Amino acid sequence: MDPHRSLVLVGISHRTAPIALRERYVVSATDIAATLCSLRNIEGVEECFVLSTCNRTEALLVGPRGLDLATAARAQLFRNVDASVTYAFHDVPAVIHAFRVAGGLDSLVLGESEVLAQIKRGIDAATTAGTLGSILRPLLQQALHAGKRLRAETQIGQGSLSVAKIGVDLAARIFGTFEDERALVVGAGETGLLVAQHLRDRNIGGLTLANRTLERAVEAARGLGAAACGLEALAEQIARADMVVACVEAGSPPIDTRHFDRRAVSRRDKPLLVLDLSVPRAVAPEVATLDPNLLVYDLDDLQRIVRENERGRADAAEGTTAILVAEIHKFLTSRTYSAFTPAIADLRRRFEEIRESTLDAHAGARSDPREVQLAHELTKRLLDAALEQMKASARSVRSEEALQMEYRRFLDNLG
Repeated sequence: MDPHRSLVLVGISHRTAPIALRERYVVSATDIAATLCSLRNIEGVEECFVLSTCNRTEALLVGPRGLDLATAARAQLFRNVDASVTYAFHDVPAVIHAFRVAGGLDSLVLGESEVLAQIKRGIDAATTAGTLGSILRPLLQQALHAGKRLRAETQIGQGSLSVAKIGVDLAARIFGTFEDERALVVGAGETGLLVAQHLRDRNIGGLTLANRTLERAVEAARGLGAAACGLEALAEQIARADMVVACVEAGSPPIDTRHFDRRAVSRRDKPLLVLDLSVPRAVAPEVATLDPNLLVYDLDDLQRIVRENERGRADAAEGTTAILVAEIHKFLTSRTYSAFTPAIADLRRRFEEIRESTLDAHAGARSDPREVQLAHELTKRLLDAALEQMKASARSVRSEEALQMEYRRFLDNLG
């Protein structure tokens, strides 16, 4: 890493906090520009990036070494929260964590791939805000490359597990098969469409998509052979459904007790399942208390099923270490070598000065063109040899073996 710059990562995730707390610190797509601006305005911050998903909100920052960027970033992002439910990593551990996130190794669902698209959107937002520079941009690009390698070269992504699929798996445990069931999916975004596709693939008896924008619901439903409605029809559609899956982004829960007929729910011959896959939660907590025949699950409730699905992936995760360490080493080596840039420019200038003064002293204005060509060629070869030595020095600053030990310590500290 740059000896004069600190790289800091602060965050909150499903590992450290329940959904009731995480949802308070989600950074929506409409707020990310303002959040990046506020982080950039912290004294000393030179670069910053924000990743906010259904299971984490994190920020990466770069600034002069010695400044306590983590404290300032925590105060900015996670006001009024105990520091014990957040985490902070500095320099190499921050790089390790960022690469693990891109690889799906720190996700609620091990190996899920949605995080790659989320990181790309975060890069686009930070690029628009002008908060990426010579450290964070290459770090994030290398992390994306590492994430793609892990999924292509290991079994970590086998089966394409996702929060959407886990939610449908839970529904299957309750209903068995879906041929006689009717589902209402609230939200026509990425997760909502994945849920709808999984339900269609399992031959759901009836499927309706509800969305804030009716046109979007109609468009999405057309490709799925489903019905569509706006959010104003939620109560009517919930009364007809056997399962409701909420996948929306909203400041306050769009589904609350007003949308449920208590008498109708209690008279049902089978439970009404409500899956809330949203952060912040789209279903008001009070809904779960309406009737025993109403089963409400949120992302925290899915963790037991996630753990069962992960048993077969634990060994696959072991196989990711070598790839991840190699990719992290590649990034750290490039950062060390980039620190040599001023020295390289000075070395090139000195080589050229010596070449020209030697030619002048040897032949002056009567230099033979062949001698001049040889002198230029010799200068180039000597400079190339010197640069290769610098690259070797950069690679040896932290060997892959030493980095692998540091990676193991990092995992041990996660508990």
